[in-house]
Amino acid sequence: MEIRAITRWDIHKYAREAYNAGIRYIGGCCGFEAYHIRAIAEELAAERGFLPPASEKHGLWGAALKMHSKPWVRARARREYWENLLPASGRPYCPSMGKSVF
Repeated sequence: MEIRAITRWDIHKYAREAYNAGIRYIGGCCGFEAYHIRAIAEELAAERGFLPPASEKHGLWGAALKMHSKPWVRARARREYWENLLPASGRPYCPSMGKSVF
């Protein structure tokens, strides 16, 4: 997968679905970044018994944003915001591009 085609929020879903399917060795290959691997570790924290150190520092799902001075930034400090986010890549059919009705 091209790294721009999959977000860390997508990796959370990928890790959960793989785990629920019985897969116990979950990872990535070329194109995976450290934040992708951390997303796997965060999603499976209950099964692993601990959070990765970076998650403990920053909090899951943007929890550190709760301290921001701007209300529209604080509104992003929840899981449903990040799970429903549609990244705008500029590719056809991404949220920033119009879809033809014809």
